[in-house]
Amino acid sequence: MGDEYASCVFCGEFVLHIPGWADSVPPYRLMRATWQEEHAFVVGSLHFSCLRASPVRSEFAAEFARIATGHGREITYRVAGGTRTHTLVQPGLGYVEQVFRGETCAVHRSDTRDSWLVQEHDGPWYVLDRPQLEDVAQGRRPRLDPGAERIVLPRDPVADLAGVTLDELLDGLGVTDRYPGLAAGEPEYEFWKYFAPKRVLEYAVTAAPPLPAEAVAFLRGHAPGRRSPEGLWRRR
Repeated sequence: MGDEYASCVFCGEFVLHIPGWADSVPPYRLMRATWQEEHAFVVGSLHFSCLRASPVRSEFAAEFARIATGHGREITYRVAGGTRTHTLVQPGLGYVEQVFRGETCAVHRSDTRDSWLVQEHDGPWYVLDRPQLEDVAQGRRPRLDPGAERIVLPRDPVADLAGVTLDELLDGLGVTDRYPGLAAGEPEYEFWKYFAPKRVLEYAVTAAPPLPAEAVAFLRGHAPGRRSPEGLWRRR
């Protein structure tokens, strides 16, 4: 992962990936920046707080939803400065069934696996798989564990990265204010490795995402339903 990819597409500041507070749009998603005149592709990381504050949050959320809630579509675009057009197949995430839509968010279910997508109308999204659904059903706060992350830091934030806390790391990177409410998610930070010559940090963070209350209420009542032959949870 390069430095450019680790910069927020909205504020330009460094993004340390923390589940529930930051994520990325990889290039293979072919997400269009429909709010830009040339309809360029969106590639890179983002702080969810920056997305919520962005004037184009509605356009971003709508375009991300088109990818997340389908199986793919053809997109045709014109190469900048040219006359030729290209057609590509934009892959989808397969959360095709909308099972809830409220004032702050919508909930979609995958048609191939026990996985649900919660997307705020302001853009941020959260993927809940079976373990998280079971936690919600039993009244516990679900925790997201994406596993090990590997990222290039913009600089050496502190002298001894192996001994710092997550708060100290964010402060050293100058991006603490991009993760409002993070303490409420009770994040567990684990340092793995740091390769100083290339400033490559390997780490892991597990946290409880700030799910909208209405999504939690819906899932708590919906998730305990019987399992269908396809293996998906359904309301009785």
